[in-house]
Amino acid sequence: METYIYSSMVRELMRFRRIFAWLLVALAGFGMAALYRSLIANGSPTEAYVLLSDTFAFRILPLAAAILSTAVVAQEVEQKTIVYLLTRPIPRWKLILFRTLGATTITFAITAITLLVLAVSTTGLSSAILLRDLIAAAVGAAAYVSLFVFVSLLINKSMIVCIIFAFVWESTAPVIPGDLYRLTITGYLNGISQHPSFGTGNQNLMDALTKVLGTHEVAAWISYLSMGILIAACLAISCAWFSRFEYMAREDA
Repeated sequence: METYIYSSMVRELMRFRRIFAWLLVALAGFGMAALYRSLIANGSPTEAYVLLSDTFAFRILPLAAAILSTAVVAQEVEQKTIVYLLTRPIPRWKLILFRTLGATTITFAITAITLLVLAVSTTGLSSAILLRDLIAAAVGAAAYVSLFVFVSLLINKSMIVCIIFAFVWESTAPVIPGDLYRLTITGYLNGISQHPSFGTGNQNLMDALTKVLGTHEVAAWISYLSMGILIAACLAISCAWFSRFEYMAREDA
């Protein structure tokens, strides 16, 4: 039954009307890489990949998580199908856990395809940076989706709140002086990916973008530990919350 819940969630999110736009966004990485090469003729492939993955792929990650996580519970309430979902003969905590895992899988797949497209058009698939980025994308997908699913259990119209968190808080907090970056997911994903800095070539451009993207560094082990705690906490609380409270279709959902 657990396998069925997971696979059905994956199939639902992989419907053509859902996934086609994301595939187009991922393939847009080719155009981004070509544009970068045309504007910065002397940039190295590694420099191009790092810049594009930071500004493109890891911005798609929270957006995909914010949208896809609503399909776990919030969309069922809005479409008034939550009653049918809850009639399945399976504990509620398993229901939400495996549906969350399904949303996490598709979120990671979208980000991974984007990273692979960027790597093919710049450094190639044998890059060690690509491997770290794929790991960071997997951790980030689990962190964002588990957090956003929990938010969707608490409030209506959760997608708006999640998108604001993804694009406003996650973009501004890392560049504010102090320790606010420790309250973001992006800061810890940067600690996992460990992107190199560039001191030559297009220094002015890279310096400017570094200031925009944030300059704080977190040790890899701290990043893994922090994200592990966040994921486990959000999943545990979500499972307990969904098991305890009643959910039904609402006209104002």
